[in-house]
Amino acid sequence: MVKEKTFWADTEFFGLFGFPVRKSLSPAMHNANFRALGMNAVYTPYEVTEETVGNVIPALETLRFKGLNVTMPLKQKIIDYLDELDDTASLCNAVNTVYWKNGRLCGSNTDGVGFVRGLKEQGQYDPAGKSCLIFGAGGASRGVAFALAAAGVGSISLWKRNSGDEKLKKLASGLNAYRSGVCKVQSSDSDDIPGLINSSELIINATPLGMAPNTDATPFDTNLLGTGHMVCDLVYVPHDTLLLRQAEKRGARILYGYWMTIWQGVEAYRKWTGREPDVEVMTKTILEHLAKKE
Repeated sequence: MVKEKTFWADTEFFGLFGFPVRKSLSPAMHNANFRALGMNAVYTPYEVTEETVGNVIPALETLRFKGLNVTMPLKQKIIDYLDELDDTASLCNAVNTVYWKNGRLCGSNTDGVGFVRGLKEQGQYDPAGKSCLIFGAGGASRGVAFALAAAGVGSISLWKRNSGDEKLKKLASGLNAYRSGVCKVQSSDSDDIPGLINSSELIINATPLGMAPNTDATPFDTNLLGTGHMVCDLVYVPHDTLLLRQAEKRGARILYGYWMTIWQGVEAYRKWTGREPDVEVMTKTILEHLAKKE
């Protein structure tokens, strides 16, 4: 166990930047891992916006920060303040993990790797050759989409509510540049949803719908789901979102969003420290905190 000297001069700091972040379970997960490994370190959430992020980045190394996670709305904005991106972050043009390498501030994206690992291991579902429909085109969607393309998914369709947002077109063109023709459809028309769901096997909610204060919302009519679908929600608080509850009632297979949170956290810790985390402790901590919220 770590000695009683947390927040002393040699404490190492890690954190979560984004807005909002108060409901995140990443601090509980990472701090439990630090304690289990005997580290004198602390992970704290910080409410940072696109307007304020430029003020805090220059002070990180001086304040002994060793690593960061980044969530909405900063996954693309943070790139402006980094020295380099690894291959994964460059590919999807979104960052959720920040770390130092040879004195340079680097960005990575562990969302997609974490999602695919959870899909394969906990979901017992191999996306190779499957048709996929993703709702949303933000940073999390980008990470997941490119990881699925790398994992051999057969096709990816994208749906986003705001047709005037360039994110949808940029994501689609990026995917097709990575794997020619992998992104079949990009739509913002609600009339297209029934056909897209009918022709897709793997369906992913990468929007905030289902998260407080929108816990009674779903991104589409769940009556369209059936036994041939695997439905995944990236929202993990609450973990049993309305989408997943209704999908399960319709006979679909489901995957909870907390598995991506756990596995992306595992990959982030490796980036920060070059060491292996205590995955069992991280998983147990997330599940215990989610149980308290029920």
